[in-house]
Order: sequence, then C-alpha cells, then structure tokens
Amino acid sequence: MNTNKLKYVVPNSFTALSLILGLSALHLISLGNYFLAAWLIGFAMICDFLDGKFARMLNAQSKFGAQFDTLSDFVTFGVTPGFLAYSGLLNNVTFVGAAVSIFYVFCGGYRLVRFTLKNKITSKKQPFIGLPIPAAAGMIASFIIFNSYFQDAKIIVDLLIISTFMVSLLMISKIEYLPLEKGKKLSKESKFFIILAIISIVLAVKFSYFIFIIWMLIYILYGLFRQIFLSFKKTRS
Repeated sequence: MNTNKLKYVVPNSFTALSLILGLSALHLISLGNYFLAAWLIGFAMICDFLDGKFARMLNAQSKFGAQFDTLSDFVTFGVTPGFLAYSGLLNNVTFVGAAVSIFYVFCGGYRLVRFTLKNKITSKKQPFIGLPIPAAAGMIASFIIFNSYFQDAKIIVDLLIISTFMVSLLMISKIEYLPLEKGKKLSKESKFFIILAIISIVLAVKFSYFIFIIWMLIYILYGLFRQIFLSFKKTRS
C-alpha cells in the first residue's frame, strides 16, 4: 500500500473502532447490560478524540474521513445514548422519556450535519459551535454509570430527563465550545483539563462512578458559563 495512502488508515481505524464500540453498546443495551454499554460509550469518546488528533498530526484529513466520522458519531453518540437513556432509565416515565430520548437523537443529527457542512479541512482545531455530540453522549452515559450504584433513585431519573433535554438544546445552540488543543500548542483550557485528568485518575481508584459525571458537568458548564461571561462583557464594552 502506498505510504501516502497508509496515513489515512490510522485515523479511520479509530473512527471504525468508535463505531464498533457504539454498535457493541447497542447490543449490550438490548441485553440489559446498561452499565457496560455506558462505559463503551466512554471508550468510544477516547477513540473519537484520537481519530481527529492523528488526522491532524499526519495531515490525513479527507472528505471520506469527515463523512465516515459523522456516520460513526451519529450511531455511537446519537442513536446509542438515546436508546441507552430510554432503556436504562427513562422508560420509567413512558411518553416523556421516549420524547426526550428521540429529541436527543434528532438534535444530535442536526448538530452533526451542521458541523459537517461548516467544517473546513484544516490542521488546526476550530471552535465548536454547540456542544459536541460526544460530550452530550458522555453526560447520558455518566448518569447510567452513576445510577448503577444507587439503583433507580427517582431523583436520578428526573435529573437524567432534565440533563438529556438540556444537552440536546446545547448541541443545537450557538454556544462556542473551545477545543482542548489548538494545533501543536496547548491552550489554557487544555492545561486546566490535563491537571483535572491527573486528579481524576487518583480519585478514580475509590470513586470511579463519580469521576465520569463530574468531568462531563465541568466541560458542559464551563462552555455555558464562558458564553454568558463573554456576552456580559460584550454588552458592557
């Protein structure tokens, strides 16, 4: 195989692995193993980060890769988390649970199409307009993991309904979420999240079910409050 073509295999392999994890999670959900399915979504988030990272490092971005990534993301971070949310907890509230889960999938699809149409192939990470769908999926997965330690507490069901609806709205919003990296340089946000990751690894030994949900909340709320601060600053200037 031509070396120039071989470099495209690396990022696309991580995209394929992310899709495989998403499909495997769907199978586990159908078997009622929501806990492991949620963790597979978490591992798929790592693969999704790595496919983009290697594509930029190797200068291996392509239209095929972008379309493949969109398809993979829709299945793994759109359909699968929506099904997980409903099957794992929201089926307890029937119509409302189904409506919120379907709304999440539609918003995720809209978010991905909008991103694909506006995204330009570049070696540098561009700001995300709207909450990235892997983060939204991570929020749902983290609730399922958290719930496995508290066994269907009603407050968790209510919080999942609210959280799923809110991340759905954030995905289709115009709120800007900065990438953790900008080209080869680490942003201030990157340094903050790297330090947080080190602390999380230490805490995960004893409090594993808390770490995932805390990470997701910090990332989602950071982008939201940052947007509010910038809007307030703009009106004052």
